[in-house]
Amino acid sequence: MFSFQVLQICSALFIGIGVWYYLRKNDEIPLILALFYYTVAILRFSLIQEGVLDYVVVNYTFDIFNLNDESANVAMNYMFLGTAVLTFFYMRFASRYQRKEKDPVDNDQNLSEFITKKMPYITAGFFVFLVVNAALAGSGSGALGQGYLNLLKFGLGGFNLLMALILISARLKSNQRLPVIIFLIIGILSSYAPSSRFVFLSWAIGISFLVFKDMRPLRKLRYILPGALGIVLFFSLLGVARETNLSAISWEEKLALATERALITEDQNMLDGFMMVLDVYPQFLDFSWGTEHVEILLRPIPRAWWPEKPLGGYANKLGLNDAEEETVGISQSIYGSFYGEGGVTGIILFSIVYAKLLAWLLYLAKSYRSNLRFLIKGVIVASLIPLLRGGDLPGIYAFIGMSFWPVFLFIYSYHKHLKRSYVIA
Repeated sequence: MFSFQVLQICSALFIGIGVWYYLRKNDEIPLILALFYYTVAILRFSLIQEGVLDYVVVNYTFDIFNLNDESANVAMNYMFLGTAVLTFFYMRFASRYQRKEKDPVDNDQNLSEFITKKMPYITAGFFVFLVVNAALAGSGSGALGQGYLNLLKFGLGGFNLLMALILISARLKSNQRLPVIIFLIIGILSSYAPSSRFVFLSWAIGISFLVFKDMRPLRKLRYILPGALGIVLFFSLLGVARETNLSAISWEEKLALATERALITEDQNMLDGFMMVLDVYPQFLDFSWGTEHVEILLRPIPRAWWPEKPLGGYANKLGLNDAEEETVGISQSIYGSFYGEGGVTGIILFSIVYAKLLAWLLYLAKSYRSNLRFLIKGVIVASLIPLLRGGDLPGIYAFIGMSFWPVFLFIYSYHKHLKRSYVIA
């Protein structure tokens, strides 16, 4: 096992590799992976050592966890292993996918004509989910493992992205642009709520990729840094809103509280979550060997239809949650989920699989010549953030599907349109 000092050096090295890769390839993925590891592992452990933070204490029905510095070092090593494998194999697979031929039919003009034609349907869907979001406002706690009825409201995030795509890519008349801007602002304000924190991330990250598009890396960096800082602060403010009445304090106090929450990584306790996973597997539960990923397919089946459906998550399997109270869980990072699937072997194997999947999806996005490729990349990165945080893996995939299905449906329809255009051409 590496010492904490060695892990600090390795983390700095990977951030440097991420910056180099971004400047060379205009690809943010390795940098995101490196910064995620630094924030949730190195920075959090440093703050705990300085006495700024303590290890989390979860209100379970009984306690089986022993969170200490020794366990934290083991968790940081395993998280670094996952980061290193995922980063290396992603770069390896991405280099093999560089020669994807772009679709000869797709271009900004074709996309503009198509999205203009579909604009009435997108607008109608937007207003339907605006109502759904209002009806379900406040339901749930912002966690990702909720019932599908509550997840319906997340579709507004996908429609926000399509409204942004209309604004950026459609050839709007002068009297059409202002209403679209107003609709988008309404959608943004309506979906910014403590119970929908990750919906905020879904459209904020997606829209940023549409705005920056193919801007050169150095120039884009000037906007990414303040933009990312703003996203982090607004996300942290939603966390503050879960504990504080924001209407009773000034904007200066809101900014101070959001900054404090972001700086002390209060929303980034994945290190603690991973340590808890180390205490559970294999002492109390056997490694699941891929069944947590199988649960992604089983989750939509109502328990009323399948009363014997296996419980998801170690807390439910061990009876740590009180069935009559709201369930509690700590995100263990995606590497914690991988560990629960098969220990160190699970971390290595699933990191390779996810690296391949990530590189392949971005490879497909590059096949488009139009602005659609930037929207797809934004959706991929926006999905990567909750995945990296980990936790209830089937719930995270449910969140991704329920948030971005309007975008997926639009891409499918546009792809069919391209095929017909190609045949005609």
